[in-house]
Amino acid sequence: MTEIRSSLLRTTLAVNAISTAASGALFVAAAAPLASLMGVGPIPLAIVGSFFVAFAALVWMARREPLNLHQVEAIFAMDVAYVLASVVLLLAWPGVLSPAGRLITALLADVVAVFAVLELVGLRRARRVETAA
Repeated sequence: MTEIRSSLLRTTLAVNAISTAASGALFVAAAAPLASLMGVGPIPLAIVGSFFVAFAALVWMARREPLNLHQVEAIFAMDVAYVLASVVLLLAWPGVLSPAGRLITALLADVVAVFAVLELVGLRRARRVETAA
């Protein structure tokens, strides 16, 4: 396994984990009011929130020293998949969510896209350091 220390990756993973856990906890705790705002049922929203919390735990564990770049690559791939799934949802089924639901989905996808970009930059830097060593 390839392991290396990287401040950018560790910080990105920490912020990703904390914000994802907070979003997931909010989706679970306030499923009923958020569901009516977003135009979905409370059960699907709570399930999505539960997946967010589980993903956040995975991301938090991956930030431990030394970093395992294969784990970070998997998290990067899951972040990209989330962004793509959000885009497909918004474009292919625009009537599924309320306008507020579409906005929340788009904003979350934007935040996750920023995490993915930072993860990619961090991974490339770590790979360069790895090959130089």
